[in-house]
Amino acid sequence: MGKHFDQDKVAAAFSTLDVHDYGDVLQCMRCGLCLSSCPTYRTDGVETQSPRGRVAMIKAVIDGKMKASEEFVEHIYHCLDCRNCQSVCPAGVKAGELALEARYRIEQNRRQPLIKKFLLNYAILDQKRLSRLLFPLKLYEISGLQSLVRKYDILNLFSEDLGFMEALAPKLPSRPLSEQIPEEIPAIGPERGRVGFFLGCAMNLIFAETSRATIENLTLAGYRVIVPKEVQCCGTPNIAEGERKVYREMAENTIRIFADRRVDYVVTDCAACGSELKTYREIFQKIPAFAAKAQEFSSKVRDVSEFLDSVLTPNVRFGPISETVCFHDPCHLRHGQRLIFPQRNLLKRIPQLDYRELPDEGQCCGSAGIYNITHRQRSMKILESKIEAIEKTQAKTVVSSNPGCLMQLNYGSGHWKKGWNVIHISEILNRSLIAGKKLD
Repeated sequence: MGKHFDQDKVAAAFSTLDVHDYGDVLQCMRCGLCLSSCPTYRTDGVETQSPRGRVAMIKAVIDGKMKASEEFVEHIYHCLDCRNCQSVCPAGVKAGELALEARYRIEQNRRQPLIKKFLLNYAILDQKRLSRLLFPLKLYEISGLQSLVRKYDILNLFSEDLGFMEALAPKLPSRPLSEQIPEEIPAIGPERGRVGFFLGCAMNLIFAETSRATIENLTLAGYRVIVPKEVQCCGTPNIAEGERKVYREMAENTIRIFADRRVDYVVTDCAACGSELKTYREIFQKIPAFAAKAQEFSSKVRDVSEFLDSVLTPNVRFGPISETVCFHDPCHLRHGQRLIFPQRNLLKRIPQLDYRELPDEGQCCGSAGIYNITHRQRSMKILESKIEAIEKTQAKTVVSSNPGCLMQLNYGSGHWKKGWNVIHISEILNRSLIAGKKLD
């Protein structure tokens, strides 16, 4: 993020912001219910790091009572956009969404760094392009250099940030999943319908085997799966960084692609993607030419746990798994999509599985896209609280359903020497469904 900008231009951009679009920030009662839910307030304990503090600052800039200073901008970017505050706000104030709107108005009025332009305006437009950009990391991994670097902790000698980013990186698949599977995969058994599968960037390029398991689960449920190869990013990184032009182009492309495939549902196994895809209807609601198409598309979007919980009938047999597990709610799933029960319903259907509930009420793990890189120290404080919550459950397997969370929790397991197995819900469901199929 570039820091130098014209404060007057930013302030002028804020003056046109319609606060009524965000639950009417005038209704913020300063009751404080959002404080204990906010990761940054929990770590810093200061008002400017709370949702109501950010709402008050934005309102002050709109009213001309506060300058759009660099300090103000930093506070806006300290928000993880976890939306936990929105889940608990009795007045319906959308503090997280308001922070994203503020970022958009800030970024429209300051010079963008070349690396940011490259990533958000070019690299992210093509998953094949992203795959090529990951090749040096793959070479680093297979050459044995990674083992040497990790053994002697070399990168931390130069920079803790570099050391952290290297430790965070998971093992990459041999090829992206989109290069390994056909576009159309038939149902196993009688066909019940057609679902489109939105294969997100991280799932395709990093967690390929997880999405393979997701697709198999969908076919085991009796659905033909359509996997369009030309999908682009869902746009979450762009929205988080205040970029909207390319975001809208990618969203329109995604809507058209799945409309052409004539699918009954659009399923994704990335919580961030699911949350963003469901938001398309809101993004385009004021654009008459595209509003109806966006509404139709978003109405079909389902998280994989949401979909399977609704279509796996009681007579579907789940095979036994003798493990003690807990589920970490990705913020995009619990607070973005308001999904709490489907994933738990599915896990509780697995015989012999000892499910333990986390005691931290859906708190963020600190990943939040690239927040763990841009705000590493605060992210690690947030992660440490999550590690403590997991430890209380005595679970040996931590289940989640978002790539960022999986990488963050896996890092935490290693860094704090917990030895937990961190997996996506699709993987444990796949093991159980296959085992159940063998019992039929």
